[in-house]
Amino acid sequence: MQIKYSFIIYTILLLPIFSKAEIQYSHSGYFDLGTIHRLSDGSIIKIPYRMLAYEYTRLECEEDGYCLNFNLSTAMEFRLKNIDDILGSDIIFDLRELYMEWITPIGDFSLGKQIITWGAASANNPTDNISPYNYYYLFSLGKEQKEGIFALNSTIYWKDIKFNTVFIPQHNTNVLPLNDPEFAISSPIVPKDEQIMELDNPYEYGLSINVPFSSIDVTSSYFSGYDRIVSFFGANVWSNLAFTNTIADTILSYRKTDVYGLGFSALLEDFTVNVDFGYFDTDDNIQDKNNLFREYELGKLEIIQECNVYNATLPGWATDTLDCKNQPMVKEILQLDNSARYYQSNFEIEYSPNSEFRLIMQLSLQHSIKFGQADSLTLSVDTILLDPEKLFISGMGYPNTFISDNALSISAQKLFSDIGLLRFTSMFDLDQKGALLEAGIEYEVYENTKVLIALNKIFANNNIPENPFTGMEDFSHIRFELKYYY
Repeated sequence: MQIKYSFIIYTILLLPIFSKAEIQYSHSGYFDLGTIHRLSDGSIIKIPYRMLAYEYTRLECEEDGYCLNFNLSTAMEFRLKNIDDILGSDIIFDLRELYMEWITPIGDFSLGKQIITWGAASANNPTDNISPYNYYYLFSLGKEQKEGIFALNSTIYWKDIKFNTVFIPQHNTNVLPLNDPEFAISSPIVPKDEQIMELDNPYEYGLSINVPFSSIDVTSSYFSGYDRIVSFFGANVWSNLAFTNTIADTILSYRKTDVYGLGFSALLEDFTVNVDFGYFDTDDNIQDKNNLFREYELGKLEIIQECNVYNATLPGWATDTLDCKNQPMVKEILQLDNSARYYQSNFEIEYSPNSEFRLIMQLSLQHSIKFGQADSLTLSVDTILLDPEKLFISGMGYPNTFISDNALSISAQKLFSDIGLLRFTSMFDLDQKGALLEAGIEYEVYENTKVLIALNKIFANNNIPENPFTGMEDFSHIRFELKYYY
């Protein structure tokens, strides 16, 4: 089936659509050999990276201004498992994008798997919620951080105003390296697939309007979707009839979130100022807590087995044996109040006096306005207090909230004709949780062939409990890449 599917894709890309049209082809990609080592002990960090990437574009235009643009982007992701058995490594072929774009005089319309970016700021944008993030590529740039989604994307032009609408039929989630010893990102919730409740209506949609005023662009947006990470929704407490054995069936799912965005971009000679603001209204979208009920076969089986053990300890003449089959019952259904309101803002200033130097300073802030009320979960031996504020992680907005709610980022790059491109990237947590620093050099050794050497250091304040920087501190590393572009 996979071979047949690929054949159909490439046949569509190669066949002409218009009978009399100008056809343009372009393709590009890279081959990357790299290695990454911990600063602490020099050991190899075995995380996935895209060893091979290929992009293909086919543009077919009629004389009346109508065009069809086919876009294909694929990658081969490599993850080393054992240095002594390289052939046993994990290799995944990833169809990152495959979509068709219809270009007309009134607007552009695209359908298929694509990576969509919103917002004015160059990165860490609170309104950029369409395509999910892959946190294994946290230190990559641009679209390399994101995953493609199947969507209908349209942009209509009216004079100088742009209307962009997006419809996504299926909810998509971020790729998180939770419980990965090679690159751990901490979270108060570590989900298992069987704990996650499916969404009834998983479609998402958004609208943005861009209005230019001379050298200033103003964008307003609205997006309605589901969080990119799971949240704790509640639990079904199963017990025996005597309430001496209780088992909680933890229920996770994705909050429904509406995002109201406002963006501002201005060009002032050598400076560019970008400002993005996002207001988030989120809720679990559960009207009746009984909708959280589900059968929990493993929990029921454990209660039955304990009952059978109890019956086996009774003397043979006993008549008060328990009916174990009917012992499991739902003692309580708990629904956590997941409602929350918060906003995020991003202020970015870019200074670029020429093509050889670029400096970007970015301030990212998050402020919580309201959380749902706390509740408690009663078990046979204990009562657990559940506070939505302490369990809360923003499931939309800028991706760095997983590490820092409030941060100052500074990045710079300078091109030298004799030594290559020097890069520096930093992020400082304003709540003093930690910091991230990276410096690197990119040098062209041959035509289309570059060498990258980067040194990354992560600092953590270990006095702060559940500090995400603490889990990432061991990821401080030095990496080497040999990259050939074609």
